[in-house]
Amino acid sequence: MSLRNLLASLIFASLLCACAGGPVRKVHPSTASIQQLSVLADGSWKLVLSIQNFSTFSMHFSALKAKLTIDGKDAGEITIAPDLDIVGNSGDVVEAALKTSLKLPASSEFAYQLKGSIDTSEPNESFKFDTASRLSPVPGVANTYR
Repeated sequence: MSLRNLLASLIFASLLCACAGGPVRKVHPSTASIQQLSVLADGSWKLVLSIQNFSTFSMHFSALKAKLTIDGKDAGEITIAPDLDIVGNSGDVVEAALKTSLKLPASSEFAYQLKGSIDTSEPNESFKFDTASRLSPVPGVANTYR
């Protein structure tokens, strides 16, 4: 075997080995936020939660547990089992119901904090999150905030 063939074989083999690992899978903490809050006729709240997967690969979201505060007052705890696959660097929404005696502030907009954990079953991870933002009334839609 000539030196040229040997070098070509070594270069080809090293390139082949470099490709064998596939894309790098990076796990980044996921988070959740309120996309919409609606006050129903019976006084309970319907929440549309946005779950964000910041990892570079799909994950299966199996549980979300969070404490909700509105303008610093405890509104209750949200516990759901989304059973949802979210592709990498993407998000999706889930619905949750909350029975609470807390009345929303009379002001047109208010602050909220959602603090808790999100569990995934593929891979088996648990992420703590703490989201704070504001909700405003949806024009023309009574008792609905985004």
